[in-house]
Amino acid sequence: MDYELYNWVRMLCHYGQEDETFFENFWHSLQQQKDIYREVEYYARHGDFLGETEICGYTVIDVLVWQIDHFKSHMDRGEYDMQSNPERMVLMAFHTLLEMKKNPDSYVLAMQTETGTDYAEKY
Repeated sequence: MDYELYNWVRMLCHYGQEDETFFENFWHSLQQQKDIYREVEYYARHGDFLGETEICGYTVIDVLVWQIDHFKSHMDRGEYDMQSNPERMVLMAFHTLLEMKKNPDSYVLAMQTETGTDYAEKY
């Protein structure tokens, strides 16, 4: 086991405001998905996305952009904490990619239909 990465992921979960159970589940999922493990490892070492792993044509970069776009209306209202927590944004992008690998159809549908259209009361 790569203890350096293990500790980095643990700290990412901590800074991303997730508990030990989330960390253990996330780490276990990474162990099962070596391609996504490599993506996380690359990010940990370089501070940038590798972007090689694709699920139905989407990479972790696409997931991150979608998450930001999807939750824009919540962020505009101050209801969403990722805008002030970049560690959480990264963590949730990798977590979503892991979940997307298990159930790609529902995530592809969401990414194609659930966008960050501003809410009606904004203006």
